Amino acid sequence: MKIGVLGLGSIGLRHARSLLGAGLAVKGFDPSPESGAALADLGGLPVESRAAALDGADGVVIATPPARHIEDLECAVEAGKHVFVEKPIGHRLDGIEDILRAADAGGLAVFAGLNLRFHPVIKAAISLLDTGRLGTPLWARLLAASYLPDWRPGQDYRQGYAADPASGGALFDFIHEFDLAVHLLGPARVAAAAARRTGVLDIPSEDCADVLLGHASGAHSAIHVDYVTRPRRRRIEIAGEGGIMELDLEACRLVLLDREGMETSAQSFPRDTDGMYAEEMRAFLSCMRDGAAPPCDGWQALEVLRLVIEARRLSGLPEA
Repeated sequence: MKIGVLGLGSIGLRHARSLLGAGLAVKGFDPSPESGAALADLGGLPVESRAAALDGADGVVIATPPARHIEDLECAVEAGKHVFVEKPIGHRLDGIEDILRAADAGGLAVFAGLNLRFHPVIKAAISLLDTGRLGTPLWARLLAASYLPDWRPGQDYRQGYAADPASGGALFDFIHEFDLAVHLLGPARVAAAAARRTGVLDIPSEDCADVLLGHASGAHSAIHVDYVTRPRRRRIEIAGEGGIMELDLEACRLVLLDREGMETSAQSFPRDTDGMYAEEMRAFLSCMRDGAAPPCDGWQALEVLRLVIEARRLSGLPEA
């Protein structure tokens, strides 16, 4: 199979590396000559346009800046390609439903790149929840806090997509936490939200936000995301009738406590970021080859996007 990759920044090159490592032919487009050269160094073929990347490809990976996702997704579906689209699926709602209906009508997979569903701690948490050992979930807290300038050393964070007040910012960037809240606790609506610029970073987008979700089950989840915290944290707590589950996605550790606070289960996992992304690409290839359902398809990604956009609206942030 041949895969086209749109966008050859850090995440696009990571996906290209996984695909090349799986023995697939990869061609990619990025307006940056340096990014094209980086793909060539990996063994891929840089091309001069989006159309050239789509031409002859069996599937497409969209890893362009978020503001380009909807346009690139529409072009890929119109070209009859299976699509892997990085998060968020878009930065606005207009047009996405029509694109997804066209993909469904054409038998095309739209695979949303919400890769933390592949994190070993999240997979272990889902298994434990399925056993019922925690009992009925009552509430959850999700924390994703880190320092944006540390994300990509050597790049000016003020020039990246995160600084765009309409399509960047902490809420769009940490859409994973919204997805995980729904993945772990079920469908939700936004009950309250607040976001702000702390002044720590020189960017016009929000760098700190808090959101309360009300789940159809009756549980509530509180989400905190920010670009300003050191040291970094990415953790989840879920309380149920039978105790508390603690998930540390940075330390790759899950602990289950009973009602008395006794540790009844503790699991640690190797930290393997490349392996997680490679597993995600294998799942996408299975959708293409075998017709497997995406772990998170375009429709699910759209519902998560609705939550983020509503949180942005309640926070008084600009529409894209």
